[in-house]
Amino acid sequence: MPGGEITPDKLIVIGEVAKDFGLYTKITGGQRIDLFGARVEQLPLIWKRLVDAGMESGQAYGKSLRTVKSCVGSTWCRFGVQDSVGMAIALELRYRGLRAPHKLKLGVSGCARECAEARGKDVGVIATDKGWNLYVGGNGGFTPRHAQLLAEDLDDDTLVQTIDRFFMYYIRTADRLQRTAVWMEELEGGLKHLQEVLIADSLGIGADLDAAMARHVDSYSDEWADVLGDPVKLARFSSFVNATDYPDPDLLYVAERGQKRPATPEEKQAVLIAGPALQVRP
Repeated sequence: MPGGEITPDKLIVIGEVAKDFGLYTKITGGQRIDLFGARVEQLPLIWKRLVDAGMESGQAYGKSLRTVKSCVGSTWCRFGVQDSVGMAIALELRYRGLRAPHKLKLGVSGCARECAEARGKDVGVIATDKGWNLYVGGNGGFTPRHAQLLAEDLDDDTLVQTIDRFFMYYIRTADRLQRTAVWMEELEGGLKHLQEVLIADSLGIGADLDAAMARHVDSYSDEWADVLGDPVKLARFSSFVNATDYPDPDLLYVAERGQKRPATPEEKQAVLIAGPALQVRP
């Protein structure tokens, strides 16, 4: 759901899929909807219904772009000074599927009140009366860090170009599994070096970084849809090679708060299989 925006029709499809397949659903902190509990042979059936409704893979399984969180911005909030939702959607559609040394999270806030928590993201964008302030190198996790101000009052095109260069420079120079915050701490020259390379083009690589991102944007394809169109990949989605319609009997669940969750080892000894829900025997 780019920017956290979703139509009622798509919400209904998600609800219907979750209900039909008995999936656990949860709203995430990144403004997505988690669907848990699908068996491997059910995934293509679920993907097809979501793809047909106009949705794509959220890339939550890759070292890649995860989310672009946004507030409602100037569209619905009296404090908003820029269209944060529109910018968040544009950024997510641009960087979706971008593989990197580690996961990437972005936030776009429509004013300085910072409701999208942009300064806690790898790239944070905060609206001003003149354009956008760009922050880089933030994250939550084990060692939270605030992002640092890289550039101020950027117009839309300059903002996108600067983020393009930041991501590509990071991808090319960071170690594997290194978040942007740690990379910036270990980068010789730190923030000042980044400003010189990305904005002033001190190394003369700006055009090359721009072209690399353009190739990514032009070559993107939805991995769910790719699987649905490839019989070889589809054949991998079965619990057992010699019994494609037989579910894995080790996947056991119990009911909790109106939904299902995986059974604990102790509960598996007392699970009674009956109907679409698996209940613990009293």
